[in-house]
Amino acid sequence: MTQTAMQTHHTDALATPRDQIAALPVRMSEDGGLEVLLVTSRETRRWIIPKGWPMQGRSDDEAAGVEAREEAGVKGKLLPASIGRYAYWQRGRVEIRFLQVDVFLLRVEKVLKSWKEKDQRERRWFSIVAAADLVQEPDLGQLFLRLLGQDEVRRFLKLDRARRRKSAAKVAGAPEAPDAG
Repeated sequence: MTQTAMQTHHTDALATPRDQIAALPVRMSEDGGLEVLLVTSRETRRWIIPKGWPMQGRSDDEAAGVEAREEAGVKGKLLPASIGRYAYWQRGRVEIRFLQVDVFLLRVEKVLKSWKEKDQRERRWFSIVAAADLVQEPDLGQLFLRLLGQDEVRRFLKLDRARRRKSAAKVAGAPEAPDAG
């Protein structure tokens, strides 16, 4: 390849974003707040959400679920529509690529004791604000902070129902009723 062809190829790689998918694992904390599960990247050890490439034969939300299982050791219910997108630059050994990531919300229902990348990553639960501060991608942090303002997300996580149940229990002086659905 000539030097001009290599420069054109390199410029095209930078100019054309590639798409990835990610899962945003969340759960309710014991005090009723929302928590986000972050994992460390394998090489730089920075805090990220589980992400990867779209998978042939799987919808994007299903692929995000696979990434959550492999990288973070969690399973649950996925919201089929992306809740947002963020972009970042990925530095490889030879090139830097611009990537855009569609994020799918995962309501965690099971935390696995053993998973594929357990020995390669650390996982930890954080409040939304703490998670937003820890990730290096500003758009991803903003996505965390906007979570509770999205009606579809609130319905999916059953947040309003949980708050009404807690309020009713406090007024009545009765213990909180478990969530039936």
